[in-house]
Amino acid sequence: MKIELLGSMRMPNQSVRIMRAALDEAGINPLPLLAEAGIAVAEADDPQGEVSGLQELRFQEIFATATRDIPGLWFHTGMRYRLMTYGPLGLAVLSAGTVHDGLKVLVAFQALTYSLLQYRLYEENGALAGMEADDSNVAPDLREFCLVRSLGSATTFLKDMRQPFPLARIESSVSPRSDGIDYAAELSVPVVFGTPVTRWVFQPGAADLALPMASPLLEQTYQQLCARLIDEAQVSDDMVGRLYSLLVRSSRGFPSAAQAAAQLAVSERTLHRRLAKQNLGFGDVLDQVREQRACYLLDRSHLSVEAIGEMLGFAETASFSRAFKRWTGVSPIKFRQRPR
Repeated sequence: MKIELLGSMRMPNQSVRIMRAALDEAGINPLPLLAEAGIAVAEADDPQGEVSGLQELRFQEIFATATRDIPGLWFHTGMRYRLMTYGPLGLAVLSAGTVHDGLKVLVAFQALTYSLLQYRLYEENGALAGMEADDSNVAPDLREFCLVRSLGSATTFLKDMRQPFPLARIESSVSPRSDGIDYAAELSVPVVFGTPVTRWVFQPGAADLALPMASPLLEQTYQQLCARLIDEAQVSDDMVGRLYSLLVRSSRGFPSAAQAAAQLAVSERTLHRRLAKQNLGFGDVLDQVREQRACYLLDRSHLSVEAIGEMLGFAETASFSRAFKRWTGVSPIKFRQRPR
C-alpha cells in the first residue's frame, strides 16, 4: 500500500475483522483498540463495511503493539488473509490467464492490499524467478510485524492463486525466529531467515502455468474496477495521509506546520484548510505520531523519560508526561512498568 494514499483510500474492513478475531482468540478485548484507531464497532462488525486506509494502518500499529509478545500470532494472523479477502483485487488476480499475469495484476494494484510492503517481481536469465517484498518505507516499529505477517499472508495469496503453487523456498530478512513455530512445515516450503531480501522464490516454469479460473472478460472487468478505486483515492484529498507519512519519517523532532506545508508543496493556510475538511488540525496528526513513537520507545528502548520527551520535541519532561497521560490515560513511567 502506498502510504500517500492512506488518507483518502477506502477499503473493505476484512483486515480489521481478521485482526479483531485474532485478538478475541488471544484473550485481548478488541473494543478499546478499535476505539483507539477511530473505528466504530458497527463498522468493524458489518461484513460489507469499509474503513479508511489511515484507520487500517492505525489498527495494524495498535494490533502489533498489543500482540508483540504472543509467539506465532502475527504469522498465523497472516495466514487468514485469503485471496478473496482483497475484494476486487483478488477477483482480478483469480481471473488472470497465468501465474505471471496474475502477479502483474497484484503488483499493478497493490495499493488495494493491506500491506505497507511494496511487492515487485524479479527475473533471472530473462524469466520470472519470484516475488520480492521491499520494506524500506515501513516504520521501524512495524517492520517485523509486516514481514512476519507476510510470511503467512503472501504465501497464502500465492497458494490461493493455484494449488499447488510452484514455490521453491521463501527467504525472509527478519532474524531467525525463536517462537517455536515450524514455518517450513506450516507453509510446506523451505524458509530461510536472515537473508538480505525478503522473497518468494519460484520453481522454473512457474510463470507460464495457467490459473484454473482464468476468464479474459472477468479479468478486464475487475481490473477496471481496481483502477477506478485507485483513481478515486488519488484525486480525493489525501493531505492527511501525506502529512502522516511526512511526520512518521521524521527522524528526530518534528517539523512545524509551516515547515511541513513547505515540504508538502502547499501553503500553510492550504494545509490547515484541507486538514479542517476532515475535522483535523495539525496538532491532531502530530499527537498521533508522537503517541505512537513514545509508546514504542518506552517499550523497546532503555532511554529515560526525559530523553524520550526531548526527542519528541517537548521542552520540559512535565509537558511530555501530561501529554502522554492525555493520550493513554497513564503516565510514561506507569506505561513502562505495566505487565507486558
